[in-house]
Amino acid sequence: MSINGIQYTFSDNELKQLALFFRKNNYVIPKSLEALAEFAENYVYGKTTIAEAEAFFESAN
Repeated sequence: MSINGIQYTFSDNELKQLALFFRKNNYVIPKSLEALAEFAENYVYGKTTIAEAEAFFESAN
């Protein structure tokens, strides 16, 4: 990820934890973080089966 020349490489676990955090707190995500939240969620769905992703996100409830 690169924003304004600042780069950071997320680990697999960091992206998964971010996705869970955003899912748990989706009612308070600032507009400026919506793209990151979507990216993290898409990452989880891209790395797992749909059933695995659904089970993973169930832990957010």
